[in-house]
Amino acid sequence: MYSDVNGVADIVNVRVGEIFQGMGATGPQIKIVNTSSLKAMASIPENYISRVKQGTPVVITIPGLNRSFNSTVSRLSQAIDATQLGFVAEAKLPADAGLKPNQSIVMQLLDYNAANAVVIPVNTVQNDNASKYVFVMQKEGDRIVAKKKNINIGTVYGSLVEVKTGLNGGEQLITEGYQDLYDGQSVTTGTE
Repeated sequence: MYSDVNGVADIVNVRVGEIFQGMGATGPQIKIVNTSSLKAMASIPENYISRVKQGTPVVITIPGLNRSFNSTVSRLSQAIDATQLGFVAEAKLPADAGLKPNQSIVMQLLDYNAANAVVIPVNTVQNDNASKYVFVMQKEGDRIVAKKKNINIGTVYGSLVEVKTGLNGGEQLITEGYQDLYDGQSVTTGTE
């Protein structure tokens, strides 16, 4: 008997003299594993269907190995899975002795990017009845004061948020004690 794929016989549940059927009641009689051509697979929620395409950059992290690999989406399923309400994205992995089939992965897809974006910690954004705002430090004469800046936010990624309008990128954002500030209040830096 010959296998149509190269690899290592990982499971052999057939003995000399037994009839080979391929699949027995308890599973495959022989399982060949080839780790030279592995791929990462992830179910992507259907609301991302217009953002993910073949060739989309991905970072594949394998927590068990504490390693990451850069790749691109090599294949997208054409149908939405009714049970998971998502579609499958595949990305090829490089040949690596540490990689094994069916390992758990984290796949991060680049579904949005903005050149020269202003990005701030999301926890510094505050709300009032009219808008979202942050406080920045501004020099007024011989003192430094807190200035309220109304902002419009964009995409959130982890603990960061994109600022579409309201900040230019050169301001000094107040990141501590900002909850109790008012516009024009004197502030000090942590180095004073």
